[in-house]
Amino acid sequence: MLKSLFPLLVATCTLFVTKSFSQSRYNDYNRLGISFGIHQFDIRTNDLQTSKSIGFHGGLSTRGTVARHFDMIYFLHLNKHEVNVLGRETILSNAEEIPFTLLAAKVGVLGSFKISERHLSIEFGPAIQLSDKFEIDEKFNAYVLEGYNTFTANEARQTSRLNLMGIIGISTGFQTFKISLQYEYGFSNVLSKLTADTNKLKGNIEQLSVLATFYL
Repeated sequence: MLKSLFPLLVATCTLFVTKSFSQSRYNDYNRLGISFGIHQFDIRTNDLQTSKSIGFHGGLSTRGTVARHFDMIYFLHLNKHEVNVLGRETILSNAEEIPFTLLAAKVGVLGSFKISERHLSIEFGPAIQLSDKFEIDEKFNAYVLEGYNTFTANEARQTSRLNLMGIIGISTGFQTFKISLQYEYGFSNVLSKLTADTNKLKGNIEQLSVLATFYL
């Protein structure tokens, strides 16, 4: 799925960037960035017992001045998320953390309010994350998730493929290099495709990221 969507996301991101910056009256600063980062990923839910795990992401972005104290950032990132879900091999077994991994593409736009010209800014805006289902090691397929009698790890792999995210963060650095700390929250129900014991599951993505961006 992600392979087929990647060209579309790149084209969409490029179109937004070109349109926005071509209309800007402030063109003294407009740079392409290459980003790499790590993040803590979790699902906030009352229906599964989860714990945070470390993931990785990276991609392309552009940052351009649109007003004296305001930049716009457009980005396209590929993410490898991981979250642990508690489950048991049998009813008599000890509970184990089952690693669920998720590959996702994320495209978004952030407004950047400059506290200090090109050195310190507060950033905020929306993003859309597209993903397929969670992947787990085959040995965990039949594990029953904590709190249920028959709901297995394999049955819990489905996710909402489209998730709307909100991002807020802070960036510091220089014209050619910045470090960003970002908090992301998913407004969509990432577990919307899951039903256990006749109940629809609900959960929202939470992510805390550290991102390094090199501007060309």
